Parts: sequence; structure tokens; C-alpha cells
Amino acid sequence: MNRGTTPTLPEVAGVITAWVPHSVRDADPAVLAAVMPVVRSLVAAVGPVTPMAARRLLWATAPFSVWAHETVGSVGPEDINPRNVEVWVTVINRRRPPGWRNAARAALRHVGRSVNPHGWPELPDEVGRPPACSALHPAEEAAFIQAVGLPDADEPVLRLAVGGLSCGAGMRGPEIVAAQIGDLKPVGSERLAVQVRGRDARLVPIRECWTDVVRRAVKLVGERSTPCDRFIISTDRNAAARAANSISIGSIRLSLRRARATWLTAHIVAGTPLLVLRQIAGPVSAATLNDLLAASGHTVSAEQAVTEGLRA
Repeated sequence: MNRGTTPTLPEVAGVITAWVPHSVRDADPAVLAAVMPVVRSLVAAVGPVTPMAARRLLWATAPFSVWAHETVGSVGPEDINPRNVEVWVTVINRRRPPGWRNAARAALRHVGRSVNPHGWPELPDEVGRPPACSALHPAEEAAFIQAVGLPDADEPVLRLAVGGLSCGAGMRGPEIVAAQIGDLKPVGSERLAVQVRGRDARLVPIRECWTDVVRRAVKLVGERSTPCDRFIISTDRNAAARAANSISIGSIRLSLRRARATWLTAHIVAGTPLLVLRQIAGPVSAATLNDLLAASGHTVSAEQAVTEGLRA
């Protein structure tokens, strides 16, 4: 199907076989049954070398292929061509954020050039990568700590949990939705860590400045009239993202992407080793880290760099 397929590693093959297309979960089951075997074969033919790369290609190829099956009438290598990709990205998904469209376009171009090389130009256009979100300024973060705990706010547990688990633990939206009070573990005498559920399960220490916020959320969960161990009662994967966007200080709204950037930047400035950060953060791209490092304003002298570099 392509020019020299890369051998697929067992763990990558397992991801391709088991991956579930959440983004098209409302599609006709009969369409999914017809499309998904083709999607899996297309992504396998590309030869992704890591599970993360495989998921990224599946994430874009599955909804595109459902659209192609229902609109173009077929799905296969020849259907992943520049015209179809641009129509799907810029017209069908015109209401998506620019970063989402860029990521989808890049993934589909990767698949298209691998499985349908004759349908793509030899010199591809560059696709710009949106920079990582900027971290909150310390004064802004301090204001958000106050804002999420306003005593007269609607849904106080939701606000406290979303703020504390995003800025405080770098958790993504679906991870926050799945979080339960039993996932919190004491660390030492004053701090807490949270056991993150899901595909990127990990144990994350909550930042000190957000620890009391999370404790207040736990207390309010225990005071509910209807017992429920989860911070967010809704099971909607987007519930945490919507709650974050409803929290603001002046004209600045809290987004989960910016909250995670704030958490990552705090660890960069604190000097958390990269191996440790990778363990507690889950997958983070080198490009994102590079953007955040550049924007953090944290520098070391040449002498300090040499001294630290002697560790290896």
C-alpha cells in the first residue's frame, strides 16, 4: 500500500487493533463496522513507531473516513487526497479551533503521502504548528485560586475540582471528569497526590498552592445530600472543559490547555527533572516543552549550565 512499510511493533499493533473511535461514537454502527477495518489497515501501512503516533493517526483518519464513506461513497488510499482532506478540515470542521484543524490536517497528510503517494505533490506545503498555550502569570493564577473558591459561586465543587486538578495537577478534561475523592493520597504531612485514571494513568503530586483548593472540594463532596464519590457528577467528557471556560477573572477565562501549560511551566521553573516530569505529566511533546521553556523566562548562566551538565 505504501513505499516500504515500516515493521509494526507489537505494542503499536495492539493500539491499532484496540483503539476505539470516541470522536465518531455517534456514527451509524454499520458505517463504523465497514470503515474501521480500512482505517486500521491504513494506519498500520503508515508504520507508526510509537503508540502515541498511532493514536494520533487513528484520531484523524477515523472521522475523516466516516465522512468519506458517507459523502464520497468510498474509503481507501485514493480517497485520502489533498482535495478531500482540505474539504474535510476547512469546510466540514470549520468550527473547530485552528490548532485542532492543523493537527488533523498534518495527520491526514502523513497518512495520505504514505498510502497514496501518487496523489500528493512531491513538495508538500508546510503546516504551521500552533505554539503551546502560555502559562498564567503568577498574579493571574493567584486570582484564579480565589475565583474558584468564591462562596456564592454556582456548583462550587465543580469549580474547585476543575481548578485544583488542572492547574494543580496538570490533568486533562476526561481525567478530571473521572476523578474520585478516593483517588487522593496523602504525601507527607501536608501535601496530596492524585491517582489519575485512564489511558495515561499516573500518580501526580498536587502543587502546594492548589492543595487547599482540592481539600475544600473533597469536603464539599462529603457534604452532598446525594452520595457520590466523584467530583463531577456528569459523565460527559467535556464537562470539565466547559466548567473551566466558565471561570474567569476580568476578561481572562480559564482553559484546560492553559491550566496544563501553567502546571508544566511551574515544574520547569522549579527544576523538576525531565524523567520525573514525563512520569507525572503523561505524554508531553518535545515541541510543547520547548515552547514553554522559551516562554518561562527561566534562565541559567553558562557556568550553572556547565556545572549541571557534569552530572552525565
